[in-house]
Amino acid sequence: MNLNVPKLFRRTLRVIAVLATLHVVILAVLYFKQEHFFFNPKVLDKNYVFEFEAPFEELNINVDDGISLNALLFKTEAPKGLIVYYHGNAGAIHDWGKRAPLYLENNYDILFVDYRGYGKSNGKYSNSKQLLDDAQKVYAFAKTRYKEEQIIVLGFSLGSGLATYVASKNNPKMLIINAPYYSWKTLISEQIAPPIPAFIVKYDIPTHTYIKNVTCPIKIFHGSRDFLVDVEENSKKLQALAPENIELTIIHDAGHNGIHITKQYYDALKELL
Repeated sequence: MNLNVPKLFRRTLRVIAVLATLHVVILAVLYFKQEHFFFNPKVLDKNYVFEFEAPFEELNINVDDGISLNALLFKTEAPKGLIVYYHGNAGAIHDWGKRAPLYLENNYDILFVDYRGYGKSNGKYSNSKQLLDDAQKVYAFAKTRYKEEQIIVLGFSLGSGLATYVASKNNPKMLIINAPYYSWKTLISEQIAPPIPAFIVKYDIPTHTYIKNVTCPIKIFHGSRDFLVDVEENSKKLQALAPENIELTIIHDAGHNGIHITKQYYDALKELL
């Protein structure tokens, strides 16, 4: 039997080597193709015609040489101001725009913008700096049409970190973040896909760092049944950083994508806005 030990040992080593190689290959693919896994855009034809019941203006906001972000500005008759909405990692504004009535009913115009590669926006991302710079340029565009003290910044999921970054660099009336993450890198490497080492995630959006520099009032909404972005590890940790300026509302029995359809959120918005 001892004669078989070296043979078994060699087979074990080969299996380990194959698994190790496979692991490295998977990590390499994740690193170089992570936009494919982390972003899920819906691409729209450039001739796509938006249809909504509420009045809107279609815009293209220039953010870089040859790159513009497609946007929809929904308008109400007597606006109190503007909500700049940074949406989640999936879809496009043909779908996100369906949420406009929630905010129009509270007498706010609302601007939805597609990121690069989403909807009718062109270009693509290779790092988080581009995402953040684009978010700031969208806000700068908003200031050309509205007084800054009338602007509310709102971000959902992926957009929550962008919205917080913008609020930390400017002086909006309020910051609203729905289902936010404490850190995008931590969310991916420790909560959504724990086998992925943090160094593989090249998109670093540390909401917890930005939120410390936000001077306007901050309102967080998070579903109690959000199994994608855990409320304990994200929203509650964010609130603890500045409890005197951050109000957290837990939306009962709401999942990650269900906050906006609840009566609790509807009522809270009416009171807040």
